[in-house]
Formats: sequence, C-alpha cells, structure tokens
Amino acid sequence: MKIKNWRRKIDAIDTAMLHLLNLRAELALEVGRLKGERGLALRVPAREQEILTRVKKLNPGPLGEDSIEKIYQLILNESIRTQERNAVAKPNGRSRAGANGRRRRVVAA
Repeated sequence: MKIKNWRRKIDAIDTAMLHLLNLRAELALEVGRLKGERGLALRVPAREQEILTRVKKLNPGPLGEDSIEKIYQLILNESIRTQERNAVAKPNGRSRAGANGRRRRVVAA
C-alpha cells in the first residue's frame, strides 16, 4: 500500500478518536453535574488510578505502558478542566451553554 493510503487510514482513525474523545467529555460533564448536585469533589484520585490501571492492563501494544499512562493522564486532566469550565455552578444557579451549545443547568462542584 502507498503512503497516501496509510495516511487516509490514519486520518479516519483520527476522526473516530476525536469523536470518541468528545463523547467521553460529554459523559464526564454529566458525571461532573451529578457530583456537583451531591457536593462531591470533581477529582477522585482513586478513580483516576483505577482507570489508569485498567487501560494499561488492557493495552495490547505496540504502545508501552508509560505511553498509555501519559495519554490517559492527559485525558483525565482535560476531563476535569472541561468539567470545571462547563459544569460548575455559579452561586445564583443560572445555566450556561455547554460545549455543544445546548443550555445546561450549572451546578457546584
């Protein structure tokens, strides 16, 4: 196969990964909203470690465990940042538009 064909396959995977990352972020926003309603902290180190351990165990390679950990740590950090930007309440309880433009009820984290 030619380089351009391999690159087309990579582009298709990048498109799918982008979709999945944004879908994951939407789910994380919902988790953040629920945590806010219950007065829970957004960051739960034990859960983050559980995710890191799980994905490293599932990793078939060729990426090494250290690479997987770096990638997922970044995903987890950005999930928290997205929750903070989009799902944290203002004191007056007004709603803000979420990442997809829809109105969200904004809750305390």
